[in-house]
Amino acid sequence: MLTAGTDTSSVTLEWALALLLNHSQVLEKARLEIDLLIGNKQLVNETDLNNLPYLQNIINETPRLFPAVPLLSPHEPSKDCTIGGYHIAKGTMVLINAWAIHRDSNLWDDPLSFKP
Repeated sequence: MLTAGTDTSSVTLEWALALLLNHSQVLEKARLEIDLLIGNKQLVNETDLNNLPYLQNIINETPRLFPAVPLLSPHEPSKDCTIGGYHIAKGTMVLINAWAIHRDSNLWDDPLSFKP
């Protein structure tokens, strides 16, 4: 359990840093936002995030492209239902593939691009 809690966080942070290093214009825009709203004399605190919308977008876009857990926890419907046009019987295990949903071109314009 300890590994699952720390590994997912460290992998997500690693992906965020890799995305920023490979998209220098995004990194520069985030740096400018921080400099303008926080300044460069202090560290960014968690409470500052409400005032940093572009940084929030980076934080949200990273797990969209690289979710730490690509398959969500299994679910079982308590009664028969229809999901996405498919009949799901009560008690059937349903796995949601978040990785595929986040790359679905029917849902996203240019789903493989990093666009905070």
